[in-house]
Amino acid sequence: MTRSRRVGGLAVTFVVMAGGKGERLWPLVRTQSPKVCLSPDGTRSLLAATIDRLRQAWPRADWLIVTTQEQAAAVRRDLPAALRRAVLVEPQGKNTAACITLAAAALAVRDPGRIMVVAPADHWIGTVPAFRAAVRAAIRASAAHDTLATIGIRPTHPHPGLGYLCAGARVEGSAQPRVFRLARFVEKPSPATARRLMQRGRIYWNSGIFVGAADTFLKCVTTWLPDHARRLVPLASLLRRAGAAQTSAFARRSRTAYRPVQAVSFDHGVMDHLRGGLVVEGRFAWADLGSWDVWARLGKSAARTVTLEGRNVTVVGQPGHLVATIGVRDLLIVQTPSATLICR
Repeated sequence: MTRSRRVGGLAVTFVVMAGGKGERLWPLVRTQSPKVCLSPDGTRSLLAATIDRLRQAWPRADWLIVTTQEQAAAVRRDLPAALRRAVLVEPQGKNTAACITLAAAALAVRDPGRIMVVAPADHWIGTVPAFRAAVRAAIRASAAHDTLATIGIRPTHPHPGLGYLCAGARVEGSAQPRVFRLARFVEKPSPATARRLMQRGRIYWNSGIFVGAADTFLKCVTTWLPDHARRLVPLASLLRRAGAAQTSAFARRSRTAYRPVQAVSFDHGVMDHLRGGLVVEGRFAWADLGSWDVWARLGKSAARTVTLEGRNVTVVGQPGHLVATIGVRDLLIVQTPSATLICR
């Protein structure tokens, strides 16, 4: 199949996944305040930071922001005006495999060779120039080898809550960042397995960033998640254009199509089985902001706090609100205008 190209390079679309529920960060994350619209450090939202990072990696790229019906209004408000028409709405969240399948179908129906850069909107990333270099390397490598590429993060400690990429031989001719063949994917190993993996060479955390042509994504989904392909790919023909105003027929049909679809991650549903993929080494600081310890470590609380005779008390609160503790330890306090969480 002939790959589509623009003048000066590959045709690329950034697919930003902005539909995660973030349930582990309740009560800060609510329906009216999605995780991607919040900021751990009180500056830009996670979604805005994701877009800023990606924009300079491939300035001529198009955009597709995928979110769910219940979060669509908040996500649109948080987007630059120029991107609000690039929102693709899922009727409900069914994990990342459904999200990526729908996005790939929306792009492939018009341009099957277009390169998709699928990136979560709820991650923290440091050393942005190194991140952009890894994204550019993944785009070029996936196009050159006609396969899926993912960006791997060098692990700093055993983490059973993350996926691991076992890299094989280095791809000939790759410079910096290095590119390897994907030997094996290990999704959320046991603590003992995570420790053993750390002792091997060429082991990386899975960043959740996947790159490849739209039709390559669909071939993988059709092979390992055929029910996703059968139910979701036909929806693309009901879109007026990729990632823009959805028709009433799309909204109605998508609700019916999504209802029986299994909620499975792309990592587990596809990457667990993929052979011949690529791993691009990401030499930048990275964190999945899915737990309070990471959120508190990378962010800052706007609340005023007073702790007497206490130890290891973490407070995430609102500006101007005073939180005082006496004689307690190993405590998390999350204060919002409508709900408060206190836990060990």
